[in-house]
Amino acid sequence: MFNGEDFITAKGVILSREHSGENFLYSTLFLEGEGIVSLTSKNFMGDSEPFSWGYFELQRKQRSARYFIYDTDIKDNMLDIRRSRESIMTAINWTKTLTRYLLPGHPDDELLTNLYWSMKLLAVPAVPAEAVNWRFLWLWLTEWGLAPELGAFHEQQGFRNDEVLLLAQAASSSPKEVTELFSGKLSTSIRSRMFHVASKLAVNFLNQI
Repeated sequence: MFNGEDFITAKGVILSREHSGENFLYSTLFLEGEGIVSLTSKNFMGDSEPFSWGYFELQRKQRSARYFIYDTDIKDNMLDIRRSRESIMTAINWTKTLTRYLLPGHPDDELLTNLYWSMKLLAVPAVPAEAVNWRFLWLWLTEWGLAPELGAFHEQQGFRNDEVLLLAQAASSSPKEVTELFSGKLSTSIRSRMFHVASKLAVNFLNQI
């Protein structure tokens, strides 16, 4: 939401940040209604680490696509993601993939919502990070109209019937339902690396853009 010609107040997430010297940070945000935004700030963002969600007040730099950060109001720092190396690496890979395929200044609020709930799922110990990763990627492909028909595609790739069913359930279920799905007993014939293989196949569709 614009508050003025050169000011923005929007909710979103810190994708990455990098120190420059002792006093400055270069950060990348993914914001509602704005998309990917690059900004410069002094070291006053406190505990606003990557993956933190909240509201951000920004001011555009003169003759530049970058912004200065004016204020932050962090609502969810996604601290539980940091308790698992696999979860952290999954979230880092998401941020790299997003900045690779999203053009700065082009909003994608549906993808932003997908990212939020996917990060919340990463914090759930019962749900494998590889399953969350595939679900995030597949929902992204579906939103962009890049996803093939789920069942037929994975059957062609050699996935078993119960594996295709699990993929379909994970893709169509809410985050709460996904948690319940993986909290129960799964078929013993499902391969342990099944979601890893499915994720690699999903990324191939993004690489074709």
